[in-house]
This record gives sequence, C-alpha cells and structure tokens, in this order.
Amino acid sequence: MFRWYKQASICYAYMEDVKHGYHDKKGGLFHLLCQHSRWFTRGWTLQELIAPEDVIFYGEDWRYLGSKAHDEDVRISLAEITGIDVRVLEGIIQPSEVSIAARMKWASQRKTTRLEDMAYCLMGLFDVNMPLLYGEGTKAFIRLQEEILKGSNDHSIFAWEAPADNSDEALSGLLAESPHHFTDVRNCRPMPPLVSPGGTAWGMTSQGLRLALFLLPYWDLTGREIPDEYNAMLECAIRFGDEAYQSPAIRIRRLYGDQFARVDPHTVRWMATPSFDPSDNLGSYEIVFVKQKPAYAVPDFMVSYSNLLEPSALPFPQSCYITGVWPEQYWDKDAATLRTTRPHSDRITGLFRFHAPSISASMDFAVGLSRKPGGSFTVWHLQRPSTEEPLHQTASSVNGYLASTGQNSQKSTESPDWLLHPWKKKPENQNIKVRVEENKVSGRLYYFVKASLAVGNNSSNQYTITSPSSDDNYTDYTDYDEKRILSFAPSTRSGDIPIFPRLDGDVLMLPELEGDIPKLPDIKIDTPILPKLDVDIPMRPELDGDVSIRPKLADSEKQPIPTFEWPYTFAFKSFHEMPCNFTLGIWGPPPSVIESMDQRDVACIVSTGHETA
Repeated sequence: MFRWYKQASICYAYMEDVKHGYHDKKGGLFHLLCQHSRWFTRGWTLQELIAPEDVIFYGEDWRYLGSKAHDEDVRISLAEITGIDVRVLEGIIQPSEVSIAARMKWASQRKTTRLEDMAYCLMGLFDVNMPLLYGEGTKAFIRLQEEILKGSNDHSIFAWEAPADNSDEALSGLLAESPHHFTDVRNCRPMPPLVSPGGTAWGMTSQGLRLALFLLPYWDLTGREIPDEYNAMLECAIRFGDEAYQSPAIRIRRLYGDQFARVDPHTVRWMATPSFDPSDNLGSYEIVFVKQKPAYAVPDFMVSYSNLLEPSALPFPQSCYITGVWPEQYWDKDAATLRTTRPHSDRITGLFRFHAPSISASMDFAVGLSRKPGGSFTVWHLQRPSTEEPLHQTASSVNGYLASTGQNSQKSTESPDWLLHPWKKKPENQNIKVRVEENKVSGRLYYFVKASLAVGNNSSNQYTITSPSSDDNYTDYTDYDEKRILSFAPSTRSGDIPIFPRLDGDVLMLPELEGDIPKLPDIKIDTPILPKLDVDIPMRPELDGDVSIRPKLADSEKQPIPTFEWPYTFAFKSFHEMPCNFTLGIWGPPPSVIESMDQRDVACIVSTGHETA
C-alpha cells in the first residue's frame, strides 16, 4: 500500500471531525482546527500522509482545508502535529534517511483496531515485507523489527523505553513490544560502521539475537561496580558541539555464558560517546546473544523417589514421604521435580513438606536461590516443624520472615521473637533431616532433595549409610556415631529387601526380626585372607542390585575367603592399616550385606544376587 500511495498523482484526506473551512489564516488555522482530528491518531493514515507527493485535506462538509505540496503553512502544521521531519513532508529527504527510532516515534501515538495492524501498517515505511498473521498479537511488531534488522545496522532501534514498572529485576529482550515504547526517544543519528569486531553482522539464532555490543562496566548510584552488568553503548549519537557527542546506553546483564538480557528497560542512559576503541581500556566489544524472552538458567529441584511413596506403599514404616509442594503448578510429580522460576534473594523458590509416620512428625523445608557472579546460583534453605497449615500460607510465612529480617537464610539463622513458629537454617533436635546437594544429570545441574529420619531417631532395625564422596561441593558433614557397626541378627523375611542407598546420610531400614534367633557376633577379617591388588575398586553402590566389579585373580594370588550360609548377615570391621583397594567375595543365597568402615565413612554394598563382590 505504501508503494501505491507513493505512485499516486494525488491523494485526498477526508477529516469527518473537522467542521470549519479554510480561510486567510491558512496554516495557523489548519493547526488549530485539525490538531485533534482522529485522522492523525490512526495507524494506517501515517503512510497516507508520508508516501504521496501531495495530499489534499477536506473537512466535514467537504470544504477545502489545505494541501501538503502547495501550502508551506500546512506542511509546518503537519510536522508540529505528527512529529514528522518537515523535510520528509517536503520530499527533500526520504524516510529511509531518518533513523529507525525516529520513524518509530512517528507511529508511537497512533492506534489500530487490531493489535497486529500496528506492525503491518509500518511495513512500507521501513520497506520490508512479511506475512500477515492475525492473532499473533505483539509478536507482529517483534517480527517487524526482526525484518528491519535484516537490512539495517542502525542501533537506534534498541533505544526505546518501556513503561516504568518500578522493578530493576525485570528481564527484557532488545526489541520493543510496541511503537509506544519509542514515544520519548531522542533524535539520534546512526554512526558510520567501524572496521572492527564491533562490525560483526547481527542475526537471529536459536539462542536469540546475536550482535556485537561495546560494553562498559555498570556502576550504581553509590559508585559501586555491579558484577555481570554493563552499559551497552549504542552506535548512534547526538551532536552538541564540535567535540561534544552523547550516545544512548542500555543496561544489560549476563545471565550465563554469552546469554544476556536487558534490565531496567524503562531507562536509557545518555553518556559521552566513547571512542569505541578497546585499546582505551574503558570498554570492549563482546558478542552477545539476547533472547526476546530471556530467562535465567536456574537449576531445578529433584526430590528422591524414595520420598514419593504413599504410607501404604512404604517398604518400611520408618520412611519419610512428601505430602505437599509449593508452588504446586511448577511441580512435576512423575519426574519428582520442582521447576524453578526467576529467583529472588528475599523470597523462597519452593517449599516441601515431608512426613514421617513412625514418629508422627512433619517438616516444612523452604529453599531459595541466590545468584553469584558469572550466572551460577547457590542454594539456601530454612525449615521448621510443620504447623500443617496450607502450603501457600506457609510460603507467605517464610517470605514474611525474610522480609522482616531483610536478609536471606545464609546470613540469618535466628528467628524474630515475635514469630510463633520460628524458621531456622538448622533447628535443634530435629526429627526429620532434609539435605540438598548438587547433582549433575547429563551435564545439567540439579539440586537433589532427600528427607530421612534424623540419626537420633533411628530404631533398632535402622542404619545410616554413608559412601565415601569426592564431591568437594558437599560440606554438610554430620557427626555420625563412629562406633556403629552394621551387625544384627538374621531375618526370616523371604524375598529381596528393597534398599536404596544413594547419598551420604541415606537411611538403610531393615524389617523387624522374627523368631528367637541368636545374634551373630561381629567378624573381623584378618589381613592374610585378603587378595593383594594394585588397582582401586570403587565401592559406591547407588541402587539395589548394583555390583562392584571384582578383577580376576591368578591362582597364585587366590587366598582363602570364609564362606557362610544363609540366613546369616555379616559385618566386617575396618582395619585402618590397610588401604581400601580390595575386593571381598561372599558366597551364599541373597541378600547379603558387606560393610567397610573407616573413621568417618561407611561404604555399603547391597546385592540381591548369589554373589556379591
């Protein structure tokens, strides 16, 4: 349509809401009569005004109001009413010679009946083509800008300001959602391109808009440099004198890797135009990727499947199971995973409620995330015995506690006196122990949540298992009873016993003993019966049925290993003069349990096969 108007010899504009005719005051009266006409607020009439060489205006009764081509006063009035450069109306310069931001500003006060038409009516003004997809809403204007970027390197397209929302935490892409965001943009001119890394072509990718931006450190109002935040200098400027230029800067934040987002999108800073030379050590170019709907790469919380069983399905009554998760809409029960959203340092990310039937106790466990420089996160938590109130009320309680202290749980472990049920990082005499550990699945980071009875609540047939861990991230070492040895009378229970030792501190629960069976004494295996091996054998079972591989021994290396008959179960005390790089073989019907214990850790192998190694 823009081309049709441009090729027209003459166009007529009928202003049905202008009631008086034209007379000697000419342009002055035109401005007075027409400035409030609805014709100047419609989106589609913008191209009707700019494209034709001449537009003749008529009022309500078809009286002549003026001509764009022949009345200078009318052109001046049109420029004042619409904000369009009068040289464009005179045909001295083409719209393409005006910055993208300035052209967007011409449309910023206009409206269309259908939301998508606000983008479609501007296609001719920017000389782009794209399909008309009614129903896509604001995506139409995003598509328009993407098409514009394919043929332009004008940074002013990023110099928009969104309506203020009083939040510095909002993340935004680089493209505006509406022409209205360009209402207050200043008339800056694009700068000539540099033959430098900053000249890298931009483009749309699956990771967002890729472009090179000149980044300067970002300082807050106190002069403190904010990690991972930058002033991205846009390559356009306003000239104030021979050596005085200002350029717009937008605040961006590194989310992770080379992924960035615009923050504080309702503000554009105007700063002295830099040299854009990295050798000045004031800033540098960096290739960034910005998605239109950016998000932090936040680890999800995975709950142990052993905590998902209902009480009737628990293999042992001493187990803990989960009774509720908040926010419920982000909880995937099948995957036992709580999907996390944008974290806040002063609010929790999620809330878990665990119940232990054997001691009739429940625990509310709240978790939160704090962002670290570089885009990674650290987890923190608060907990308390459950009051059994609805979870959304419990979430409000812990968020209220955080708001009242002005600190997150990493800095505050004491609850206010006025809080009836205090939240603490590690309550005293807790009945249920909940642990959160980092866990990588296929290279992706998750937080693994596991609830179990506290060690002090173990019954006679319950044992805490630990496995030697090389994970330096795990620092929650519990003071275990170093004298505890896995030694107990055999059970007459038939079938396999489901045991799931997985993480440090997992609880191994065995069925109650039946019958009058004498207790088997602890057995110490002396050094001579152990095979001599030069290789380390990892003894880290994770699930019932795991097998530790035993290397084949030459006949000369084989030494006698005692064999015991079922239903006996054995315990092997550690002997600290020997390194833990050996294999013990026990032959007999299932199940069998082997334990090797040093001063802090217990390594347990559980097998349901006829041979455990």
